[in-house]
Amino acid sequence: MSLPGLLIALVLSLVALAIVARPLLRPPRRERAAESNRQEQREQVLSYYERVLTNIRDLDEDRSTGKISDENYRMEREVWAQRGIRLLRALDQLEGAEDNADGVERAIEEAVAAYRQSRLSERTEEETSA
Repeated sequence: MSLPGLLIALVLSLVALAIVARPLLRPPRRERAAESNRQEQREQVLSYYERVLTNIRDLDEDRSTGKISDENYRMEREVWAQRGIRLLRALDQLEGAEDNADGVERAIEEAVAAYRQSRLSERTEEETSA
């Protein structure tokens, strides 16, 4: 066999070996799905946390312009601060507990449920006061 023929055979063999070995070297789908799920949950918690910070900033601005009373400001700011604390705890659990995926998912679901419940109660209060 000639040298160019040997080189072509070698290249084809390496390509075939890479195709066969590729699935064996990748992590299992379940692990990739779990990691993707954790990343998605982390992004969701960060999004909620950014909303909390925005709302606190808006409250501070409303207070400084006199749009909201000091009593309402203190109550609202405390509510938003507590939400932020819950979200930060959920984020800490997410980042620190990769082995305990069930606990992380539960913490995220609790934080999101608490956020949604508080939003629902705010809407109810606004409707009753209007």
